[in-house]
Amino acid sequence: MQEVLSDIQAAELDLAEGLALYPDLIQALNYWQSKRRGRFAPAREDLDPTEMPALLARIMLADVERAEDGAIDFLYRLSGTGICDVHGYDLATLRPRELSPPDYGMLLHSHYCTAVERREPLAHVLALRSDGKQHSYARIILPLSADGETVTMLLIVDSEKQNSLHEFLEVIRVYGKRA
Repeated sequence: MQEVLSDIQAAELDLAEGLALYPDLIQALNYWQSKRRGRFAPAREDLDPTEMPALLARIMLADVERAEDGAIDFLYRLSGTGICDVHGYDLATLRPRELSPPDYGMLLHSHYCTAVERREPLAHVLALRSDGKQHSYARIILPLSADGETVTMLLIVDSEKQNSLHEFLEVIRVYGKRA
């Protein structure tokens, strides 16, 4: 079995300025905000896929699972076809920490935990080098709440724009902070 060597970097983007390079993520954030109706987050039922057709291929939904001991985990309920194409398989029914390489899954898990803790949208730019391949992209994590009190699901949208490593470093320099 071939060992997967990886290097993962991420930076949190400022929602006001950092998304300027990603109009589709701004669209996702604006849609999410329009569905809040004064609440900290909309419910899953407030979202209508027909209102965001350009984003559907790059959307993921993750259930937030809470254990009795307070530990939080996530289970992907839906993975758009664009995300499946990038990963080479459907992520639905998987957990972030089950993704490969393991460092990538752990990073995603930690970002999701931060979104749940803060109860607000988070955007990141990520760069992944694995087995000599480079992949860089931005994504936004949008909390959803079935009860109006806690984050019960995450809406995750990957940007259509994929970055070169040079662009990744420039985005971090101008807009980001290490995540």
